[in-house]
Amino acid sequence: MPEDYQDIVLAAYKKMKNKGKLHEILPEETTTRLRKACLKVYDSRNNPNDIDILSTFFKVDKMKCDNFRKVIDDSEPDDYRALCKHIKGETETTDERNSNLLAWLIDLEPRPRSSYYYSSTEKALKIGGIPIDDLFPPPTPPDKDTTKPDPKQPKAPVYVPKFTQAYITISCIILLLVVTASFAFWERRAITVRKANSDEKFMYWDEDHYEPIKDEKQNVGSAIIPLNVQTLTSQRKINLPDTLTSYSIGKVWYKGHGKDHEFFTYSGAYPQDLQRVLKPLTNNILTKYTSNDRYMLTRLVWFICAAFFTGLCGFAVSKLEKEVKPAIKEIETETEKEEIPEFHGNELQATNT
Repeated sequence: MPEDYQDIVLAAYKKMKNKGKLHEILPEETTTRLRKACLKVYDSRNNPNDIDILSTFFKVDKMKCDNFRKVIDDSEPDDYRALCKHIKGETETTDERNSNLLAWLIDLEPRPRSSYYYSSTEKALKIGGIPIDDLFPPPTPPDKDTTKPDPKQPKAPVYVPKFTQAYITISCIILLLVVTASFAFWERRAITVRKANSDEKFMYWDEDHYEPIKDEKQNVGSAIIPLNVQTLTSQRKINLPDTLTSYSIGKVWYKGHGKDHEFFTYSGAYPQDLQRVLKPLTNNILTKYTSNDRYMLTRLVWFICAAFFTGLCGFAVSKLEKEVKPAIKEIETETEKEEIPEFHGNELQATNT
């Protein structure tokens, strides 16, 4: 039971409100409704013993007032404002006269506060003459069969990440480096030219290098020229001219007219037009028709895309989980704990015997 009387009254009020016992007299917690509730209660159970509560709350002299109903009827809603805030929980404490009036409204006994603290009678709380414990009995716990042990609830499965964060990070970095190195190696790989056999005395241009053949009568779709071993093994077309730098000057030759420029690794005639001769690469041609910065920027974009894709794969792998099963030792320990009490009980019974 709460120690303070105002807490006792407020707790009893909330119990009655939650059980729907106050809906007829106080459907809403407003100052106007409190005034109407006082009128209903006064009309239904006017008790001379409550004169002190009413005279104190409405601040009138009980010796001079012979009609408290008129006093209640003439009261203003503001007279109930402090009580209204208290029952709504807006204030923790309130004046004694508010608690006494609330006790009168819900017919809580003993009342007023002085009767609860200074009365020599037993302090059994009643509402409408009925003990509050009988009016609001505590909930009865469900019957429990103590003869049967509670069935053990299966443990919920425990899941942990399948791979550690460090493992995923290192794997992604290695994968990215391997893919990048493989791409760079593939891009810059040297074209392997087949050596001419003893019976192959001619050669023809095959897209970006020369291929040896046996005779000049074969239909290869390109001009056939006598075999030149040096030209066969050394002359190749450079398919990525943006990879050229200033170090390429003196090692690269070109064919160009307008914007159409092609670059080769060896001097000599232009393979697709033998009447034209390749020219050595100059700094002016290198600057005007190639761009190593453009090549590096393109490869950087490709690297960022590859890194982003690898990161997405790593993120997806980090979401993989595996179920963790309890270790055998842990299971054995739990079994031993269950068996120990039974063993001790048997031992004690044997000792007593």
